[in-house]
Amino acid sequence: MTKVLLKKQIMELFSFIWQDKKKNKNRTGIRLLMMILLYVILFGILGAMFYFVADPLCGPLHQAGMGWLYFALMGLMGTAFGAFGSVFNTYASLYLAKDNELLLSMPIPASRILNVRLAGVYLMGLLYELLVMVPVLIKYYLTAAPGFLTVLCSVIATLEISIVVLIISAILGWAVALISKKTKHKSLITVVLSLGFIIGYYYVYLKAMRFLEDIISNPQIAGNFLKNSLSPVYHMGMAAAGNLSSLGMFTVMTLAVFLAVYLVLAASYTRIITTNRGASRRIYKVQKVTVHSRERALLGKEFRRFLGCPNYILNCGLGIILMIAGAVMILVKRNMIMDMMMLFFAGDQDMMSMAAAAAVCMITTMNDITAPSVSLEGRNIWLVQSLPVSGFQVLMAKLKLHLILTLIPAAILVMSVEIVLKPSAVFAVLIPLTVLAFIIFMALTGLVLNLKMPNLTWTNEIVPIKQSLNVMIALFGGWVVVVGAGALYMLLMDILSPAVYLGCTAAVIFAGAIGLLFWLRKKGAVIFETL
Repeated sequence: MTKVLLKKQIMELFSFIWQDKKKNKNRTGIRLLMMILLYVILFGILGAMFYFVADPLCGPLHQAGMGWLYFALMGLMGTAFGAFGSVFNTYASLYLAKDNELLLSMPIPASRILNVRLAGVYLMGLLYELLVMVPVLIKYYLTAAPGFLTVLCSVIATLEISIVVLIISAILGWAVALISKKTKHKSLITVVLSLGFIIGYYYVYLKAMRFLEDIISNPQIAGNFLKNSLSPVYHMGMAAAGNLSSLGMFTVMTLAVFLAVYLVLAASYTRIITTNRGASRRIYKVQKVTVHSRERALLGKEFRRFLGCPNYILNCGLGIILMIAGAVMILVKRNMIMDMMMLFFAGDQDMMSMAAAAAVCMITTMNDITAPSVSLEGRNIWLVQSLPVSGFQVLMAKLKLHLILTLIPAAILVMSVEIVLKPSAVFAVLIPLTVLAFIIFMALTGLVLNLKMPNLTWTNEIVPIKQSLNVMIALFGGWVVVVGAGALYMLLMDILSPAVYLGCTAAVIFAGAIGLLFWLRKKGAVIFETL
């Protein structure tokens, strides 16, 4: 039974590769190979990025006899990236999976269900962690040419780091599930706790990274200090560098913490997924029903879905918080930011204005609300299809949700940028116009992609939200557009001024958005009505 459950979990976890959600059938032959190749290329690009991060650290630290510090730094990075990749998946997959009640109704022990769910979380965290650690190991092997024992220890330490990632994700998932079950506003509590954990975790992580960077300048005291003050990090680095004693210590510490976390999860797992103590009793009251227009009613439905789904908020609406936080940081750190920009762009005000527009556009890509919006209708899509509304009206409600939740914080960010940067009158108009065009274009792009690659057969909401190809393309595609526009300007900078180029870019993006909107009205609406 465990083998069957594990196979189901893995197939569901990676269904975005082998299953064509639009046609509701498995990919075979060349289509499957093309999908695998696409992800291999994507993961290869991410791996190359981390390889170049590790490159300047590996050689100097190895020559100084501090290979353990290289692994400590890169191990922290792998832990952070692995936790970030799997942390939002934990709560949904462990406690909110749609088939929990079905599995519990079968003669399957709850502990076995928990083990399988944890295995899924582990595999997701391991995947993200390996994107960092594989390039890190390759760089070290090429630089240090270590012996078999060191290679073996580094591989074992890498696998143990993935257990640390699982521990972090499991603790957050357990805490959020336990608290949310005792409260009325579960979605709000889930979002607040998750964001609080992320902020706290990365605050500690950044402090640790800065601390370790300072240690590099004092290598003579690094070993003793880390051994006494940051023992787990010290032993992690030493273990990966081939120290058998540290490998044993790191193994014992990791397994001991994991066992403690597992026992707590096992003791409360069934109670959390089968109780609903946070549900409030409804008392009937005679009230007047307010009649809304079709468009407003559809938009209200989209808002309720968004606000009622913590995973939707955290994975697809994180840009809201990032934009507001960015606006505050720009105002608070205005002098430092201006000094950096003056140094980098040699005081060229027009170039700084164009770079600011690009930076704002890049941050707005963290909102990809439309990308999974069609898929989230799930098997109940027939309900909205049966309403006396057109498919285009439904799609416009999804588009409006994205625009409202993105344009408002983006406007705050743009105002902060212009207050600090003080651009010329031309750029004061071009910056918000470019950002507006880009947000509309990306919102429409996400909607089009989801219509082309819908997933209506999911059993866990995290699948269409986080593990679908269209969401990944919508997120990274925005980065490609911004970087591509910047690269194109480097080729045309002798011909076009920054103001002219930014104006042309905004016009092209607006034209693209209009084209996508016409496609949605003519073909997209028909596709939605026949899904």
